[in-house]
Amino acid sequence: EMPRKDKRPHSAVLQDPDAQENEVKPKQDKIEQVPPPPPQDTGPTEAVILHPGSSTLHLGLASDLSPHSVPHYIAYRYNSSAGGKPQQPHGVPSVLTYGAELTPDLVIQRKAGLSSLRQALSEARERLGVVEPVKGEEEECALFNARTQPVSGQWDDTEEENVRWTDVSGSPKYVIGTDALYLAPDSGYRVFKPLRYGKLNVASDCPQSLMLNMLEDLWTKAIEDFLGIPRKEFKMYRVVLIVPDMIDRSMFKEFINILLLRMEFASALVHQESLCATYSAGLGIACVVNVGDERTHICCVEEGVSNPNTRVTLHYGGSDITRLFYWLLKEIHFPYKGCSESSLEDGQLVQHLKETLCHLDPTITGIRAHAFSVTSRETSVVHDYEMKLSDQGILAAMGVFYPSTFCLPDRSPLMFGQCPPPPDPEDLFDEGHWLDSQPQQSKSAPVKCEVLEPQQLLLPEATKRLSSVPPGKILGLDQAIHFSIDCASSLEMKKKLYSSILVVGGGLAFANVSNMLNARLQLKLPIALTKGLEDMEIFTNPRDLDSSIVAWRGGAVLKCLDTCHELWIEKQEWEFSGVRLLRERAPFAW
Repeated sequence: EMPRKDKRPHSAVLQDPDAQENEVKPKQDKIEQVPPPPPQDTGPTEAVILHPGSSTLHLGLASDLSPHSVPHYIAYRYNSSAGGKPQQPHGVPSVLTYGAELTPDLVIQRKAGLSSLRQALSEARERLGVVEPVKGEEEECALFNARTQPVSGQWDDTEEENVRWTDVSGSPKYVIGTDALYLAPDSGYRVFKPLRYGKLNVASDCPQSLMLNMLEDLWTKAIEDFLGIPRKEFKMYRVVLIVPDMIDRSMFKEFINILLLRMEFASALVHQESLCATYSAGLGIACVVNVGDERTHICCVEEGVSNPNTRVTLHYGGSDITRLFYWLLKEIHFPYKGCSESSLEDGQLVQHLKETLCHLDPTITGIRAHAFSVTSRETSVVHDYEMKLSDQGILAAMGVFYPSTFCLPDRSPLMFGQCPPPPDPEDLFDEGHWLDSQPQQSKSAPVKCEVLEPQQLLLPEATKRLSSVPPGKILGLDQAIHFSIDCASSLEMKKKLYSSILVVGGGLAFANVSNMLNARLQLKLPIALTKGLEDMEIFTNPRDLDSSIVAWRGGAVLKCLDTCHELWIEKQEWEFSGVRLLRERAPFAW
């Protein structure tokens, strides 16, 4: 047998055994195990969801089914060493106070508006085939209420609603929420409301810096008390902040400074109310009608994007319905004669009566009896009252369609579009700041910082619609919805928006609101949209959620979306880049 020749090259044969062994090893059929990469630190996974409003703060963890709703008030201990007593608490008039003297013209407008309102109610009942109430019902109610006398009894400590004055024996620096509303007159505390009409409640004796400090204290205390998270552990949580669609950019920036730099959350994500509401309801296209306590925002969401040309803000809301309801009760001799328009406590009482008795169902007719109690916290005596009323509940709720009944003396009747922000020197790409920083000789014309005309802010469809609104006219809710949808991008989109109207917020949480609003919109529906329009559907409690927490729930959904992972603003990034980061991370046009 011939010996087998070694086919290796001569150089390989001359190598030492160790080198030869090393040469053979790569040819062995073995799979080397690659060690897995070290786990990356993804940061905190739990998030706090904050939805601050003018009157209520909704807060909770993203894993919670529903939020805590806290009155958005804070009271600071008054410095008694300065002498004297605190005057009327700044920014916290009772919900029954108009804030300005009612002129004779406003009273005449109210009476004319009520006349139109009663006529509209009569026509609505006629269309439904409802028998009109017997004439003289209001006179009968007024006679009964004028003669009724309260029944007095002793305080029952077992009843949950009978709470005493807030205990401040420990002299805390400040108290928040319900504790701030129920302070004794001689407690030595002054109550503040940091936000009003969607803006910082700034005054001559309360500058913006002070209001921002109040917000920091209020939000910190609320998170500690209601979520059980100590201040030192905020850095272990993320935060989602829900803001109005037409928020001032400077206030927007200050909110992020509070959350990331002062309260020291790990990261923040900020989004708009209208989009969060659609996330919660599971709608990609919707006309979102957000009726708050002091303002009403309307905005159309088209394929997941908030259209700025459809944004409308009306300066009336749930508190205006409360004041109208109280005025109607006084017309039939409200039996609680000691009700004070300047009392926060009495304002809360009337607010509760409104939520219980107001509705939007024209089929409810006749005289109704209702009993309520008034507790005297000084004498520990409970006064039980009984009153009768007829159509006062539905007339007050229908005031949103006839806002002249609200007597709005000092508020702008309509805001629309997206007003240009003031120049921001921290934003290098801000157009206003760039123009202001140019040398005077390089400017072809002097630049004025002024609000643009409506025609410069809206598309042609919106401009045409705006020309039909008389100057100074206050649009009713149904008219404002038509105005907003008419500014949408196309005819097909308008039809889809009329088929998906989402009503959120606690200002219009009354029975039968969807049917009443549907009937009102059908009456003035443009003829061009009647063809091919699907059934008009109005959502008031999507997925069985309370209308006041729909936007908050959408913030919890937002936190779980994979598409939002790149939108979080880390604390270190904000410290380095500041407001410029919002041009990249804001989920809406900045």
